[in-house]
Amino acid sequence: MLLDVKSVDKKFNGVYALKGLDFSLGEGEVHGLIGENGAGKSTFIKILGGVYKRDGGSILWNGKELSETIRPEDSRAFGINIIFQDNVLIPAFTGLENICLGRPYPVKGGLIQWTEMEREAAAKAAELGIHLDLKKPVSMMTPAQKKCVEIVRAMMSDCKLLILDEPTASLSDKETNLLFSIVRNLKAKGTSVLYVTHRLEEIMELTDRVTVLRNGTLVSTVDTAGTSRKELVRLMSGNEAASGVEDAETGKDAESKLQGGAADRISGKGGVKQPVSSEAEKTDTQGAELLGTGADGKIGKTALEVHGIRSGDGIVRGVDLEVKTGLITGMFGLCGSGRTEFLECIYGTRKLAGGEVAIDGKTTTRPTPSESIRQGMAFICEDRRGKAMIPAFSVEENMMLSSIDRYTKGGWFQKRAADKKAMDMIEALKIKCVGVSQPAKELSGGNQQKVVFAKALLTEPSIWLCDEPTQAVDVATRQEIHRLLKEEAKKGKAVLYVSSDLTELLEVADEVAVMACGRVRKTFENKDLKPTDVLACCYEAEREENDR
Repeated sequence: MLLDVKSVDKKFNGVYALKGLDFSLGEGEVHGLIGENGAGKSTFIKILGGVYKRDGGSILWNGKELSETIRPEDSRAFGINIIFQDNVLIPAFTGLENICLGRPYPVKGGLIQWTEMEREAAAKAAELGIHLDLKKPVSMMTPAQKKCVEIVRAMMSDCKLLILDEPTASLSDKETNLLFSIVRNLKAKGTSVLYVTHRLEEIMELTDRVTVLRNGTLVSTVDTAGTSRKELVRLMSGNEAASGVEDAETGKDAESKLQGGAADRISGKGGVKQPVSSEAEKTDTQGAELLGTGADGKIGKTALEVHGIRSGDGIVRGVDLEVKTGLITGMFGLCGSGRTEFLECIYGTRKLAGGEVAIDGKTTTRPTPSESIRQGMAFICEDRRGKAMIPAFSVEENMMLSSIDRYTKGGWFQKRAADKKAMDMIEALKIKCVGVSQPAKELSGGNQQKVVFAKALLTEPSIWLCDEPTQAVDVATRQEIHRLLKEEAKKGKAVLYVSSDLTELLEVADEVAVMACGRVRKTFENKDLKPTDVLACCYEAEREENDR
């Protein structure tokens, strides 16, 4: 075995993040690692990468035991490279400059031999089947190109194990297929890959074996060919929460029946009720109480209306859209369509060059985040760690970022009231943490996302703007987010839901607006709507744009 992990422990603040973990990985194997948020996946790969020191157990690398105090540079010297979910690149540097960071520069006559370095990097990229403009600044690259830069950088050394952490979280389907071909190429050359993801379809397609973690412990390691998505969900959750997941044998997908529409949702008819434990039902009720009674759930009132929205950078090119109360309006577009930029224009974090935004009939041509919050708008942005939270702040401090004025009296922060509200949110949203004072950076990605939702809920919004709200979260958390937003719509709130996962969008949305080349091309009612209908609209719009 290339890697053999035995009884590894890791504790934070006296709480086990990993306990007695056993794991093995062979040469040239693509091994999947899955588990719900907080299962210990990130902790494990950071131990392998020398970021964290293990508290117990042993790690054998090619039969030799590694020291407990290995550092990241030691890990890389052994041939272990990690590509984390968030890119570790310098945006102003070119692809070549980023690839060469941390490596010895060839120097001749006191001058760095950039031509030689470019030749080596280009040869490695070609060997991997990667086509890149190495002279382009990273800030101008797509998410897929940035991921390729990191892969080339990792493979410039003698990489024996490449660890990919949620590698497709921000990639389109086309870009994901490109990544898959790169992984298969690495496997063919004998490089082992540890593939960490919440996307079970990728596990089924790409991996040889898969290890399931739950609450920091090993549940099982199984051959991918001998299991199913439904079985993997059962192993992750420890119950029958797999009812909404396609069974590989029957091909039936119960969640697809959730497309019953807003009228069915409000009347309580239609759709499929997801089986949840009594504890989960209690939590959902508590969450509903925290949200307040809300509106009467009637559909039809226009809560958000935009006319001719254009962004200053030219990405958004004149969008008209209405978002009504009681509905979840989905928005889909291919990579580069302007979806994220459109939401930023509405919320006020991206400068407008023209157009207007109307919230409950009140119109503005210069929206700002503070004014949007005051008018009842919440924005769940795509870049969770970079824009939606402050990782070094505590769970409570992050929750209060948008509503701190509500917990201030006479210039004094009402700590006791804030503590109580934060604890209520932790209980209602089932956030796994040791307390309100724990730094948010120590939480798993899914629990960080719950903190972001708690922050939004505390502003008591009437309009939700959600940009990839379930990106890189586990199956259970995804269902919880879906339930929360459906409950909000049922209360008469308006929800604009952007996702690059078309299957998910069709499960959640009542209508789907298709965005292409900076414009909304068509809005479909989600009644017998097929993915092919939406994609055909996208590609037709791009063809028309290219023909101009």
